[in-house]
Amino acid sequence: MLKTKFSHFRFTRIALILLLIIVVFPSIQLAQRAYAANADSGPAESIYEALISGDKVASDRTYAVPDKPTVYLTFDDGPSKYTPEVLDILRKEEIPATFFVVGEHVEKNPKLVKRIVSEGHALGNHSYDHTYKKLYSDYKGFWKQVEQTDRAIEKAAGFRTGLMRAPGGTAENFDAFYFYYMKEAGYTIYDWDIDSEDSKRTGVPAAEIIRSIRKAPLKHELTVLFHDGTGHKETVKALPEVIRYFKDKGYAFAKLDDRVKPAQFPVRKAGRWHRSAPGEAEFARTAAAMRDWAASASVGGRTPVPSGEEAAVGAGSVRPRQAEPRLPLTLTVDGRRTVLPPEQALFREERLEVPLRVLAQQMGAKVSWDQAALTASVDYGFTRLDYNLRDYTLSVRLWARITAVYHLPNVRLLEGSLYVPLRKTVELLGGDILDYHADESGREVTISGGTALFSSKL
Repeated sequence: MLKTKFSHFRFTRIALILLLIIVVFPSIQLAQRAYAANADSGPAESIYEALISGDKVASDRTYAVPDKPTVYLTFDDGPSKYTPEVLDILRKEEIPATFFVVGEHVEKNPKLVKRIVSEGHALGNHSYDHTYKKLYSDYKGFWKQVEQTDRAIEKAAGFRTGLMRAPGGTAENFDAFYFYYMKEAGYTIYDWDIDSEDSKRTGVPAAEIIRSIRKAPLKHELTVLFHDGTGHKETVKALPEVIRYFKDKGYAFAKLDDRVKPAQFPVRKAGRWHRSAPGEAEFARTAAAMRDWAASASVGGRTPVPSGEEAAVGAGSVRPRQAEPRLPLTLTVDGRRTVLPPEQALFREERLEVPLRVLAQQMGAKVSWDQAALTASVDYGFTRLDYNLRDYTLSVRLWARITAVYHLPNVRLLEGSLYVPLRKTVELLGGDILDYHADESGREVTISGGTALFSSKL
């Protein structure tokens, strides 16, 4: 009799497990497909092939849409003797703008750079000397100028920027590799929606600049290209009328930052530069170097803005990390509660990042580290996540079979701990964020660990 009851119980348990597999497995697959659609770059093994074919790798960054129609005035090639006149007009009109500066001019005019920042405008990188051949013959030459200019900006203004505009724009200058490398380095590339045509030839008169603006189609957000470099006195003359035009149309004015969706031209063949595509090994080395640069900017690599200059906090798409709120984080998983100190609860680009080991163990998963392979593994029931730090990939296994591979530049190794995006990691492990709350005392996240079928506690 006892044996019969035990057999019946065993049969019932097996049937229940099979039923849960049938119900839950499609949900896990849906979650993984949703994650793939929003991952930074899609399957890692296809990134190189996609770039070779000329396809730009998509980003999962989300952007804020302003309530009112908004115009972003941008000025390239300065600072020069005309920049103070532009700043005077902007101050009088009480509107912010963005200045994409050239490194060699920054070094000659550091006081003007400081004035741009102190008056509430944004700074962007526009190369060191604006010489197309040096910039577009190969990426190494381009990157050298990006570094030179950012260091010049840092010396003059006290921080490095993450805003970038390619001289001449990206069309027929950038290829897919340029876009990818710059994204990995933490830069947002801004082209434009409206060209004022103030630089199509020397001495374009103010009236013609104004006509170019007026004939352009309008939309909810507009990035407008001007120049404040040498030879652009007429741009200064045209600026008050251009501002009046957009005000009459009901537009607000704002500076660019990392919440603004960038105007970008489609990838076009850059055949005129006769560049050779990098091999896979070179591609991997360059991408890794770009991520290292981004990490240095995120972890103590930014020089803090001098106290009182709040305007500078928004002066580039990569803000000084010291300005981000540092708060403790309370994690509650299926009733189990733990508190992470501020230094373990990173908050950047509106995303929470936490140590993988802490999160996984709180969810009841097992974590292991393979030093030789530079891989952290999380086992959670039938699910296994492998974070490979050689190529920044995440492999998802279900019942020992790889079901997806993602590119994840957002994982970082800090002081021996691997930091991962909280929400996406929870979702991949079959869990869900039930609640999020934040105030001046700290942040709280409540997590459902998902069905017990996927828990290593079984």
